[in-house]
Amino acid sequence: MVRSLGAMDTEYLKTHLGSCMTECLAEVAEKRPLDPIEFIAHWLYKYKENEAYLKQEDEKAEQLASEREEAAREMERQEKMREEADRILREEEEKKRELIAQKEAEAQQEKPVKETSSMPGAPTLETVTEEMEAADAAAAAEKPVEAEGEGEEAEAPAEEEGEKEEQEGPAAEEQ
Repeated sequence: MVRSLGAMDTEYLKTHLGSCMTECLAEVAEKRPLDPIEFIAHWLYKYKENEAYLKQEDEKAEQLASEREEAAREMERQEKMREEADRILREEEEKKRELIAQKEAEAQQEKPVKETSSMPGAPTLETVTEEMEAADAAAAAEKPVEAEGEGEEAEAPAEEEGEKEEQEGPAAEEQ
């Protein structure tokens, strides 16, 4: 009752059972169990479990590889973000420095003469107040009068007395 196997049947057996049955029969020949049919049955079940386990391990390995790639891409993104944040921070600091330098330059330009005259190499000048300036102006007005003649000197004190009376006049009226 042995029937001849067709080309299709042998091809099916070669593709689906070829390596599995070859390994199984090789192990049966090597170990020579008391019940070879039961040994082949257990071996085939174990073979199927091992294939499922290897398939799971391959899937885990692929998943791990894809997760590592994703983690590497994420690290690159974070590094780029850090670099961009550092660049922005440096630009802001540079702008602050430029602003401070600009304000210092403006402040330097606005410094009063007194501050700039205290710098080394600058001439030392006295501070002139308004009272001193008024006294100098009055003294300057008197000096040309003295040089011109004595008759004019008498007119100058008379003018000063008139100014004093004008100033005292409103004060006396208030009393």
